[in-house]
Amino acid sequence: MSGLMDAVRAGRTAETVALLDGMTDAERRAEFPALKELRKELRAARWGAESRRAYPALHAAGAACQTGAAGVATWIAAADMRWPGAAPAVFLHLLGDRDPAWLADVVHRLAQRPASSGVRFELMAGLVRLAGCPVPTSDAYVRGWAQHMAGLWQRGGHLTDRLRGEPQLRELVRALFTTDDIGGVLGWGSEEGPHSWHGALALLTADGRLDRAETVDACVARLLRGGSTGDHRAFLRVLKALELTREEERARVADWVAMASDAASPVAAHAQALLGALALDGALPHRSLAQLSAAVLFRPERKLVRTQLVLLGKVLGRDTGAADALLPAVAEAFGHEDADVQERALKLVERHLKKLRSAGARASVVAAAEQLGPALRARATGSLGAAPQDASALVHEEVLPPVPRPARLAPAPSSAAELAEEVGAALAAESDCATFERTLDGLVRHAFRDAAALREALEPVVARRWWAETEEHTAVRVESRFHRHYRGLVGTSDALELLLVALHEKLSVTRLHSGTQAKVSRNLCGHGALSHAFDSRMWEAAYRIRTQPLPFLLATPTWSTGLLEPDELVTRLEEYGRLGAMMKVPTKSAIPAKTSRPCFMLLIAEEIVFAWSSASFSAVVVSVLPFGSTASSCAFSVLWLTPAFAFTSISSYVPGLPNSC
Repeated sequence: MSGLMDAVRAGRTAETVALLDGMTDAERRAEFPALKELRKELRAARWGAESRRAYPALHAAGAACQTGAAGVATWIAAADMRWPGAAPAVFLHLLGDRDPAWLADVVHRLAQRPASSGVRFELMAGLVRLAGCPVPTSDAYVRGWAQHMAGLWQRGGHLTDRLRGEPQLRELVRALFTTDDIGGVLGWGSEEGPHSWHGALALLTADGRLDRAETVDACVARLLRGGSTGDHRAFLRVLKALELTREEERARVADWVAMASDAASPVAAHAQALLGALALDGALPHRSLAQLSAAVLFRPERKLVRTQLVLLGKVLGRDTGAADALLPAVAEAFGHEDADVQERALKLVERHLKKLRSAGARASVVAAAEQLGPALRARATGSLGAAPQDASALVHEEVLPPVPRPARLAPAPSSAAELAEEVGAALAAESDCATFERTLDGLVRHAFRDAAALREALEPVVARRWWAETEEHTAVRVESRFHRHYRGLVGTSDALELLLVALHEKLSVTRLHSGTQAKVSRNLCGHGALSHAFDSRMWEAAYRIRTQPLPFLLATPTWSTGLLEPDELVTRLEEYGRLGAMMKVPTKSAIPAKTSRPCFMLLIAEEIVFAWSSASFSAVVVSVLPFGSTASSCAFSVLWLTPAFAFTSISSYVPGLPNSC
C-alpha cells in the first residue's frame, strides 16, 4: 500500500494534500484505481467509524487524481461522499493549478446538478473565481448563492451591503427571478428594511446597482408565470417594495389585467387594487375595466368578486356614460356559482339600469338574467323585464357525487418478489388502507411460508434502510428508535418499518414483547386511543413474525370499508382449526363439533359477548394457541385475537379503521 493510500485510509487529510502536491499528473492517475477500490470497500459500512474518518481525505484525493472534468465533477458530487466530505478550500487548493477552461467546465457541470446533490456553493464560487468564467445561472448555483448571502448575517452588516459587494450581481438577480421555488429562501427570516431580500433589492434598484425597468419587468413576469405559494409571497413583496409610480403602473395595465384574471389570490388582489386606483382616477378605459370584470367576476374567491362589484358600483356612480360598457359585464356575474354574488350583481344592475342607452347592452343584461337562480329570476322578471322562467325547466338535478361503492380487497401478493415491490412503494409514501392491509397480509403469509426467501426478496428494499447497517451503534439506534413507551408509530410506512425490522431480527425479542404489553392510558384523547389500537396490532404482528409466525391474519378486511365478511372469518377459523390451532374463550357451554356455518358464527359471537360482559378486565380475552398447542405457549398468545374481534366489529361502522391481526 502506498503512502497516499495509508494517509487516505487513516483520514489524515493534511498529509494527503501534502503528498498530492508533490506528485505529477501521471503519478496521481496511477493512484486512482486504488482509491476507487477503497470507495467500494467503504460503501459497505458507510456510517462506520473507519468510513467517516476516511471519507474527507478520499473525497479530496479522488478529485485530484483524475484529469477529466466530467469524472471530477461526478466524484465531487457523489452522494456517498457528501457527508462527511472534504472542505471547499481543500478542493480549491488541489485543483487551483489546472487550466482555467478546464475549471470552468468543472464548475458548470457541478452547477447543472440538482440542488439536492449538495454541492457546496463556496466550492462552485471559488472555481468561478479561479476560472474567471461567467457565473452559472443554474438552479443549484442561484439557490446556493441566495442561501449563502442570507447566511452571512453572523459576520455583521446588512444583506444590502453584502449584495453590493457581489461582482456579478445583475446576472445573479436576473436569474433569481427565473428560479423555481426560490421563495422559501428569499422569505426565510425575512423582515422589513435592508436585512430582507425585498428591501435589499429595492434599495439596490434605487441606488442604480440594478436597472429599475429590468427589475420591475422581471418581477412582473415572475408573478405572471405563477409558481408556489412561497414564490408568490416573496416576489409580491419585492414588487410592493419597488413602489411603482403611477406612470409605471399605467404602462403595465395589460399585465395587471392578466394577474387579476388568472394569478394566485394574493397576487390577483394586488393587481385588482392597482387597477381599481387607475379606474377611479379615470386612467383605465371602460372597455379595459369591462374585460377585467368579466374575468374577475368568475373567480371562485368571493372577496375578489365582491371587491370588483364595489369598484364597478363606484365607477358607475361617478360616470353615467359607463353603464353601456360596464353593466353587461356586471350581468355576467348572474352565472356565478355563489347565490350571494348573484344577488349583489342583480342589485347593482337594478340600481343603474336606467342609465343604459344602448338597446344592445340592455338586451345583453336581460339575456344574462336567465342564469339567475329561481328566486332571483322571478325578481329580475319584474325589475329587468326578463322573461319568466318556464315551470317545466324547474327540474331537480342531483349534483352530489355518486355514493362510493365498496370494493373487495385484492388478495395478498402471491410471490415474494411482487410483495417486495409493494413494500418498497409503501415505504416511499403513505399508502391507503386497502393497500396497507394487502401488504401487511402478504408479509405475514410469506414470513410463515419461507422467511428466508422473503428476506432475500426484500434485500433491494432493505439495503436503503438506515437500520440495515451492521455497525454496533446501529443496533443501539434501532432499540432506542423502536420503543413504544417513548414513541408511537407514525403512519403506515412507520408500521411496515417495524415489521421489517422484526423480520430481519434487528430488534430484540424483549423489546418486541414489551411493545405488546403497553396499557391504554385513561388520559389519552380520542386520537390517541385509536392510535393505541393500531400500534398494539402492529407490535403484536411484529412480535409474532419474529417468534411464532402465523399462516395468515384472521381480521384482514374483505371490503375497502374495513368490513370483514362473517363467512370469510368462519373459513379462516376453520383453516386455523385444520392447521391445529385451538381457540379458547371463557365459555359458558361447549360448541358442538357438528355445527353449521351460520350457527357456528352465532355461537362464536355469543361466547365473545359472554366473555366481554363477564370479564373483570376491559377487553375480551380471546387466544389462539400455536399449532401443537401446549399450556406453556398459551401465555404468548393470550391477547392475540382480542383486537381481531373488537376492531372488526367497529370497522363495519367506521370505514378505514384498521382491523387487527
